[in-house]
Amino acid sequence: MRLLHRWPACFAIMFTLKVTAQQLPDANQFVTAPFLHMRERSWPFPANGATDPQALLWPAVAGKNTRYLVRYSQDSLFPAGRTQQSDTLPWAMYALHAPLQSGKWYWQYASRAQDKDAWAWSPLRSFYIADPTITPTLPQMMEKARKPHPRLWNMQAQLNTFRSDNRNDAEATALLRSADKLINAPLAEEKPTRPRDTTGMTAQQQEKMIEFMYHGFGEKVAQPIRQLCTAYWLNGDNRYATEAVRRAMHLASLDLSGFGTRDDFNNGNVMEGMAWAYDMAYDRLTTAQRDALQQAILRRGSGIYRNLVNRFELQLCDNHVWQHILRNFSIAAVALAHDAPPANQWLQYAYEVWSARFPVLGSTDGGWHEGNGYFRVHFVSLAYLSLLFGDLSGVDYFATPWMQNLPYYLLYSYPPGSASVAMGDMHENLSTTARTPAVFAEALSRKVNNPYFNWYVHTIQQQFPDYFRRDKDFALFRLLVKETGQPKVVSPAALPASRTFPDVGLTMMHSHIDDTRKDLMASLSANPFGSSGHGHASQNAFNINYGGKLIFGGSGFYSNFSDAHNLLHYRSSRAYCTILADSLGQRIGENGYGWMPRHIAGKRIQYTLGDASNAYGAVTAPFWLGHLELNQLQPDRQNGFGDPGVTRYRRHMLMLDSNIIVLYDELAAKQPIKWTWQAHSPYTIRQGNGNMFTINEPGVKAGVYVYAHTQLNTVVHQRFNAPAINWKGKTDDDGNIVPFTEQWHCGVTTTPQQQARLLTVMQVGPPNAATLAVTQQNGEWHIGPWHIIAELDDSKAPLLYIFNDDQSTALHYGSGNFRQGQHKYQHSTVLTENGQSTEAIDVLPSIIKTR
Repeated sequence: MRLLHRWPACFAIMFTLKVTAQQLPDANQFVTAPFLHMRERSWPFPANGATDPQALLWPAVAGKNTRYLVRYSQDSLFPAGRTQQSDTLPWAMYALHAPLQSGKWYWQYASRAQDKDAWAWSPLRSFYIADPTITPTLPQMMEKARKPHPRLWNMQAQLNTFRSDNRNDAEATALLRSADKLINAPLAEEKPTRPRDTTGMTAQQQEKMIEFMYHGFGEKVAQPIRQLCTAYWLNGDNRYATEAVRRAMHLASLDLSGFGTRDDFNNGNVMEGMAWAYDMAYDRLTTAQRDALQQAILRRGSGIYRNLVNRFELQLCDNHVWQHILRNFSIAAVALAHDAPPANQWLQYAYEVWSARFPVLGSTDGGWHEGNGYFRVHFVSLAYLSLLFGDLSGVDYFATPWMQNLPYYLLYSYPPGSASVAMGDMHENLSTTARTPAVFAEALSRKVNNPYFNWYVHTIQQQFPDYFRRDKDFALFRLLVKETGQPKVVSPAALPASRTFPDVGLTMMHSHIDDTRKDLMASLSANPFGSSGHGHASQNAFNINYGGKLIFGGSGFYSNFSDAHNLLHYRSSRAYCTILADSLGQRIGENGYGWMPRHIAGKRIQYTLGDASNAYGAVTAPFWLGHLELNQLQPDRQNGFGDPGVTRYRRHMLMLDSNIIVLYDELAAKQPIKWTWQAHSPYTIRQGNGNMFTINEPGVKAGVYVYAHTQLNTVVHQRFNAPAINWKGKTDDDGNIVPFTEQWHCGVTTTPQQQARLLTVMQVGPPNAATLAVTQQNGEWHIGPWHIIAELDDSKAPLLYIFNDDQSTALHYGSGNFRQGQHKYQHSTVLTENGQSTEAIDVLPSIIKTR
């Protein structure tokens, strides 16, 4: 293909200096680490000069009753008088609560597995302090926790204010009416909350089904106690306190090993329910009642604590604990602190792990690595633990960078009335705004003063008013955190049309972020966390929504955390709009990762770059090998797993104006292989001439063209790689059985090549929009006002050059006789709009800078 044969006039004015590629530093960065985040901590943090770490963290040391020490100093020799050292620790973390002087610090940890062992000190590491977050030390926090009951939500101190502020509150009145119906009502029997027939199931399926059938029992019996406690705090009516205690004593009598409460979620909820009643009614409990509740809470909490310490703090994310159990455990610890000695250590552990690890699946950008399907399961804990630990520490956790950026993540990835970006477990359940994200957003808006987020909440309230009338999860939060004045509401139309969240590897683009009905929403995902937990092997996968509906994106159904459909389709790369290499998908596990090197938000062009070069290879994660074995599946070629030898997979994604998406893929492997471009849709895909296919439905029209330098073979079908069977009888948010319907899949495959380039041009819009033909002539593609020059010949250097008819806007990446006074890097991306240029080079993930 020729080099650029003409340049827009806007470039000609600016070109004052010719700089050859050989004189320029390379804008490309290449990551070769086998993983960026591990399932269990395997290296000490901070290292390599990280700045303002929240905590000192290190790998666990095996052995019975392992203990640790930490020391840190601004002198690498750790002299007496200038060194701070911890007490003996039973866990592998040390939060930096006390203020430290600015500058460089050195630190070490020591361990011993038996009391007779000598302390073994680690090598020296360093970090920097510039602007640290200061929080109370453990002794200071424990003293703050020495409050009279009720101490949850700081209620003893603010009880009078709580009552006066809510005296005429409509939601408080409704809560009291509902609590009246609980007085002397029959106690819940320990039986399945959703009965199912297990006839014909395998032993493993029956075990999973029993857990599924009793799921929610703990919430069912704990929620009334929380409601009764809140009602008592609202008006002091003794009937509510008496009923809460009656129900709590019933929970104290339940068998820990019974089907109803042995599950970790149910166990945690039962413990929390008893803790609420214990704390609220402490002064009115008899000695026998107090002892019975204490012992019942301690029996359940002690097992949780043993499972946490020297394990949980090391995990990338133990989802069940972060979703629910840490909240249950922390509430119980606060309620019993200084009353029962074991609870003191519980509270210290919970406070330390919160201080050291929050937010566990994000960093500062506001994103959540597993996607929004399972993000919503964390919302209640994120809100209430931020309040709980805020009361104990005096720290406003809603003012942290991650919390301040969270509104933008929700706004860009899950607009009002729209399907969410389709990635991660349970993404298919978010075809429009769901109740929990809606009420969480409203609660968050009370603590995060963001006018664009206020617009987000206001719009959702208008579209889904019923969500807020029947919500119980955040009722207490709203009663505790009152709105002050009329919130300022500003349309997000003034925001950039795209935003990147590099910590979780997601870039979102919008044509009309303020109006879902007209919005073309596109995303690209390249996740540094890999496909861990509830995340999927979806590196460099794109998603396309139009008018709030998913057009192209993740396919399949969350039938179970791991069954044949989940492992061979839904969780795998086969289910996503990414590339299969020699018919093989990406690794399942933390080592199948990607990252987002570049992003530019322009006026008429949005641009991002994802790198999935490290995503491919054999499945080696023991966790996922174990799940494959449980399902009698092999991680072999037949099932789509193996090492195709991929060495490069970079995907450039652009949105042009409001209706055109362009992809440019750079692919390379150790040997010639087939490369398969994939798209998935709930709508009928119709194959057209050559490598073109369309969607034409009542609400949307899409045309997709895929080009390469080689012959392409296109296949359209409706087959999942393993059948989707709703064997659990899973339901949607309204209790309706979810039909696992067929979906459409398209694969466009090259002939075997060691290197390949693919160009994709998509037009997506309403059915009545004019169809813009894509024409190709002399190595140049035209669509509407746009000209695209893309080098597809793998024997030549990569090149992508796009400009419009009036030559006011252009984007250049890669090779060519590119001359520009401000151009400082080889292989950078330069966007020029109306004479103003922005250059993007690779920016490494933050985890690389700090690990």
